[in-house]
Parts: sequence; C-alpha cells; structure tokens
Amino acid sequence: MRKLSIFFIGLMLMATVGVNAQEYTKATVKNITKNFISTLMEGDLEGTLFFFDPGYVAEQHDNFLEGRTKQFVAEFLAGSVKKGANYLTPELDRIKSMKVKKTHCDPAKDEIYADVQILMDYGVKYTVRLELRVTEAGDLRFIGAVG
Repeated sequence: MRKLSIFFIGLMLMATVGVNAQEYTKATVKNITKNFISTLMEGDLEGTLFFFDPGYVAEQHDNFLEGRTKQFVAEFLAGSVKKGANYLTPELDRIKSMKVKKTHCDPAKDEIYADVQILMDYGVKYTVRLELRVTEAGDLRFIGAVG
C-alpha cells in the first residue's frame, strides 16, 4: 500500500512539473513584448498590468506606488538616452512608437529579456531592457526594480 501511495505522489509531482515546465523561446518573448506594447499604445494602462509578475505588481504597484498605474508603467519603461547619461522616465502619452529590437531567452540562467526601442514624439529615442521571468504558475511575465 505504501509503495502504491509513493507511486501516485510521484506521478502527481511529475504531472505538476510538466504543466509548469513550458518551453519558452525568443519568439515567445517577442510575442509577449509586442502584445504588451500594443496594449500600452492603445492606452489600456490597466490591461498592461496583466503582463507583469503578480508578486511584482503587489509589491511595487499596489504597495509602494499605492496603485498609481501610470507611474508604475512609466518607471518600468525608464532608461538612459546615451550610455548612462540623460536618464529618462517617459510621459506615456508622448511615446510615438515602440519596437522590439532584440530578444534573449535562457530560462536556465534566468536571462530572459527584450530590448525595446522607444521613440518619443519630441524626437528622443532610447532603448530599454525589459526583463521577464517565469512565475510560480509557469507564465512568463515582466519584472522590474522594487523601491
């Protein structure tokens, strides 16, 4: 009886790991990033929250920023205009375009990101690295700095 119980527990664990062990690729990262960009450019700020790790949203958006979604997304898209100089937190309604320039996906090394070029309506262009991670539920979501 005990061997049978251990066998079933082992099967259940393998099934759980199989569900969460999805294979992610650079194409997956690009698709998620393009969907995020599309949602943002359509002006759906609340919809962009879906693309972030739930723990990150709870800590940074809900607690630290007290639910200020516009500030949360703008700070996530902040970056340097020229190699560390002229740090920019964009005004979201002034973003003219966003384009995925490069993606990288190596979950084993916890290196998953998309480099996105942002063009502001006043001509400034910069690239920001948007990092992702696999959540506890097995989804791939954006993560950023807290604090």
